[in-house]
Amino acid sequence: MSNLQRMLMTGAVVLVAAGVVLFKYWDYVTNPWTRDGQVRAQVIQITPRISGPIVNLPIVDNQFVKTGDLLFEIDPRTFRSAVDGARADLQQAQVQVEEAKDKADRAAAVRKRDPGAMSEQQLIAKQNTLRTAEAAALAAQAALDEAKLNLEFTQQRAPVDGYVTNLNLRLGSQAVVNQPALALVDINSFWVHGFFKENYIADMRPGNRAIVTLMSYPDTPLEGTVDSLGWGIAQADGSTGYNLLPTISPTFEWIRLAQRVPVRVHLLDMPEEIQLRVGTTASVLVMTGTSAAGSAGSVPPLPRPLQ
Repeated sequence: MSNLQRMLMTGAVVLVAAGVVLFKYWDYVTNPWTRDGQVRAQVIQITPRISGPIVNLPIVDNQFVKTGDLLFEIDPRTFRSAVDGARADLQQAQVQVEEAKDKADRAAAVRKRDPGAMSEQQLIAKQNTLRTAEAAALAAQAALDEAKLNLEFTQQRAPVDGYVTNLNLRLGSQAVVNQPALALVDINSFWVHGFFKENYIADMRPGNRAIVTLMSYPDTPLEGTVDSLGWGIAQADGSTGYNLLPTISPTFEWIRLAQRVPVRVHLLDMPEEIQLRVGTTASVLVMTGTSAAGSAGSVPPLPRPLQ
């Protein structure tokens, strides 16, 4: 083989390789993509239903917990005492119901035998006393149920599988009713928000195939699908300002900045080595005209210039 033939073959191989690279790169360039992506998840605020000092704190910051695991325990002694008191009140109310019922039954029997021995008003009064006692018993039962619930609320358990984050509680610190005590990241709720320019989203549809590249894992692209596109963003101009007049910022007519619209991407099969963290950065590419169901094969990594 002559040197010219070798050069021609080498050139042909280089041209084919360059063509393949350019084709793949053009495939990425022609599909909407953004570097402005963020990992999101549902963050549950664990809020105590009762107040009291924390006497048991078996968790540490950033710990993984399962549904039903104990997060912390509030001193239960006051609430146990409340349950005992409510149970005693219920028993007393039940005794009063029995006494009132006995009197009402005897009065009804007396009037039945001898209508002149007791007036109808006296009978009605005893029946009303019975109804009042029964209502008091119902109220006592409700108070007991509430006391039991409050005792149950002394143990705050994880509502979902997730990660404890930003834990600032300490043993002996005061838990305050309806005040968030800690945050729990739901491990089964992760998604990615890609913030695309408004002139990129015209051809996007729910179900389009998406490729997500995390900044923390640049060589491990993730397969996803478009869940939905946002229907609105916050309005900067026109908001109420001084003297209830609209606030309008001055703009330059020759500069028109495209607004960013959030596109929600659902991640599909997650590799075991990938650990998602809320708020971390991602690049998102959406392949318009495709669907996740029709995708096959490995996911190609996003070119470095697009990451």
